[in-house]
Amino acid sequence: MKIYINKKGNYFFPILYVLKIIEKNKHFLFDFVENENDADLIWNHLSEKTQVVASDFYDIVENDRDKLNHQFIFNNKTEIFDNFQKKDSIATIFYMINCLQEFNSNLENSDNLGRFKFESSYQAKFNSIEHNLVQNEIDLFVNKFNIKVKDAKSGFFISHDIDSIYGSIIQDGFWAIKNLKINVILKLLLNEIARNPDWKNIDKIIKMNSEYEIRSTFFWIVNKGIGKNNIKNADYFIDKESKLLNHVANSGFTNGLHKSCSDMTINSELEKGFINEFYNRYHFLNFNVKNDWKEISDSKLEFDSSLGFAERYGFRNSYGKSFQPFDLINKKPFDFIEAPLNFMDVTFHKYMKIETNKIANIVIDFYEKNKYNCDFTLLWHNNYFTNYKYNGFLDEYKKIILYLSENNIETINPRELIDKNKLDW
Repeated sequence: MKIYINKKGNYFFPILYVLKIIEKNKHFLFDFVENENDADLIWNHLSEKTQVVASDFYDIVENDRDKLNHQFIFNNKTEIFDNFQKKDSIATIFYMINCLQEFNSNLENSDNLGRFKFESSYQAKFNSIEHNLVQNEIDLFVNKFNIKVKDAKSGFFISHDIDSIYGSIIQDGFWAIKNLKINVILKLLLNEIARNPDWKNIDKIIKMNSEYEIRSTFFWIVNKGIGKNNIKNADYFIDKESKLLNHVANSGFTNGLHKSCSDMTINSELEKGFINEFYNRYHFLNFNVKNDWKEISDSKLEFDSSLGFAERYGFRNSYGKSFQPFDLINKKPFDFIEAPLNFMDVTFHKYMKIETNKIANIVIDFYEKNKYNCDFTLLWHNNYFTNYKYNGFLDEYKKIILYLSENNIETINPRELIDKNKLDW
C-alpha cells in the first residue's frame, strides 16, 4: 500500500511514526511515496482526499504541550477528533502510546515520589487499564483498508529486580517471631551463620527458570543505603557481589541496571556496577517519562522497562508491545526500546492487596484475553521466591511459568525485544 504524507505539515513525523509502529505490529511494510497522485492513502490537510487529520491536536503537540492532559484531549471517550468530529485514529495512537497525558504532570497528579499516579490517568477515568486500546485502533485501521497482515503470538519478558539479598534475617525473622515459628528462626540463623541468606537465592531462581527453559533478566542496584526521596537503595555492595552477576551471565541469563534513586548518571552507574549489557529498570519505578526518556536516550542504554503503574497491573500506555517512544523535540523516535511493565508482585501484594492464590490466574486470564501482538512484562523480586513473609508467591510464580511452558509461549530477553521492535526510521 502506497502512502503519502505532506512533509510541510506539523503532523508529518507523528503520522510517519505511527505508521512505522503499525508496520512492526503487523509485520507489514508500507510504500512511502513522494507524489500524492501515486498514493493509495493520503495525509494532507490541503487535499479533499486526505485521511482525517486532527490539526488542533498536532498544533498542541507542537506548540502548547501544557494542554496534553487527558481532561483536555479525551473529553467523553479515548479518541481524538478533528473539527468535523471525525476520529483521527493515528493521532489517538500517537497520544496514548507515548504517554502524552503525563507530559504536563504536576504535584496534583504525582505521588510523593514524583511518579505519575494511576488515579490521575485516563485509564482510571475510563476504566481502561486492562484494555489494549492502541492495538484496537491498529486492528481497526488495517481492517478498514483490507491490509493483509500477520499477527504474532504474545510472549513474556520475565525479570527480577534485586533490591535486597540480606533482608531475610530481619523481615522473615520478624514474621517468624510474630507467628511463633521457632524452627524458621533457627533455620534463618543457621543460614546467616553459613553466609547463605534466604534472599541470596539467584542460583535457585536460575535453576527453577532453566527447568522451564526460561531465560530471565536480573536488574541490579549499584548504590547501597538511603538515596533520594529517602528511598532505600540496595542492601549490598555491588562490587562484592560480582560472583552473582557472573553466575547469571555464565548461565545464559541477562544482567541489567536497576537505576538507583540517586543523582548519579546512568552511565556512571553502569560503570560502577561493571554492567556491560545496557538494559535498565528504575528502582521503585521512580522516573518521569517527560524527562527521563531523554536521560535514557542520552546514555548508553538500549532498553528500559520502567513504564508501569506501581498501583495497578495492566497497560500504562494502552499498548501491549515494546516500542520506541517518540522524541517530541527532535521529531524522531528515541534510540532505545521501552518494554512496559504489566505485572509486578508488589502491585498485587502491597498496592492492590489481592489474595495471593489468585495472582497467577489473573496473569493467565490477562494473557488469554491478549494472545496476540503483546510483549508482556512480568516482574518477580527475588525476595518473593521465599515462603515466609512472602508465603505463597513462589507457588503463584510456578503456576505462571508452568502455564507458559505447557502452552509453548515464548519468553523473550531484552536483546530480542530490541531486535523485534526497533523501527526502520
